[in-house]
Amino acid sequence: MKRHVARAGAGLGAVVLLSGGFFWFGGGYDRWSTGRLLTNACDGVLPADQVRSILGERHLKAGADDSEGSLDDTTTSLRVACGISRDTEKNAGKPVDDGSVTVTINGVPTLDREERRYESLYPTMRSELPPAPLGQGWNGVFSVGDSHGEAEATTAVLLDCAPGRGDLLVTVSVDVDGYLGDTPLDNPERRTAFARIATDTAANASRRWNCDADLGEPLTTAPLPVNKDEYVAPADAKGTCSGITARGKAVARAWESERGTAPLEECVLGNTEGHTTYQLAAHYGPYAESARHDYVERSGDPDPIAAGQRSGFLRDGRYWTTATCPGSGEPTFFSLVLYGDEAKRSDADRTYALSVLKVFAERSAAAHHCAAPAAPTATTAP
Repeated sequence: MKRHVARAGAGLGAVVLLSGGFFWFGGGYDRWSTGRLLTNACDGVLPADQVRSILGERHLKAGADDSEGSLDDTTTSLRVACGISRDTEKNAGKPVDDGSVTVTINGVPTLDREERRYESLYPTMRSELPPAPLGQGWNGVFSVGDSHGEAEATTAVLLDCAPGRGDLLVTVSVDVDGYLGDTPLDNPERRTAFARIATDTAANASRRWNCDADLGEPLTTAPLPVNKDEYVAPADAKGTCSGITARGKAVARAWESERGTAPLEECVLGNTEGHTTYQLAAHYGPYAESARHDYVERSGDPDPIAAGQRSGFLRDGRYWTTATCPGSGEPTFFSLVLYGDEAKRSDADRTYALSVLKVFAERSAAAHHCAAPAAPTATTAP
């Protein structure tokens, strides 16, 4: 009898060990570990299914995961950041794809700006060309840029929270090199999968921190930003570069996005050889706050806006103007950068730059239902 019991026990042990082996080597442990990792990251607001669809089930690891503040804090703004990446599988016998998803959630405005003097207040769009408005009810943009030599697709979504609670800015960057192929964004399904991580994270964040924002529709597509070959003559511009006149060989090409209500709009102008000569940007909400911080506060220059100035010329070579927009505590900030040597610019160059900034700012402000911008001037900060 004891022999039968012993044999039965040994058989059961073997089954348990065998089942454990299947669980481990069949990927069960990796899937369990991935589920736990995604559930805990970024205070639990990541859309696990969407991240899995990008990075897969196995060999994932967590990067920095930081969290501070809340929407109710009156001294420190909410800031949550996390990163998920594929871990290289050792001894795989074949190349292993890599990739990463980086998420940042910011309360807007930043209440502790002085403590962040030496860093940007919010994640930036690294693209040299205009980002595309996300649309479909979302106040956001989609762009493609370069980070440390690798291509990134970045989606930013701004949520207008209930009165008295500020706003939420959700920024998601996906490494599109390596495991996603050479031209991943040409595939609309893949592009939309990237952007949906941001919109779904934003929806989860709105509930998590009681933002109670009006959300957009579930994304069915994501816009493809303009590339270097997709320029138009300034006279043919219909979007963010509309109304700007050409100027000989110096301004013969325009790169633009559709005119929407995105928190960041850009127009890039170039010469006949395709080199950038002027870059214009309209910064709304957190991007206006961040522009003022980056261009003035971090440099230690006097703050012209605080001194009552509404347009002018910064020491970094940037012309700027402002407008007042409904529901925004921070003036909208419009800027124009001239490429080239400032010392070699003529009065005609400066006059043209001011006229371009005026047209760009007026059309953007009108689309956002803002007051007319101040007339651009070449006055330096006091």
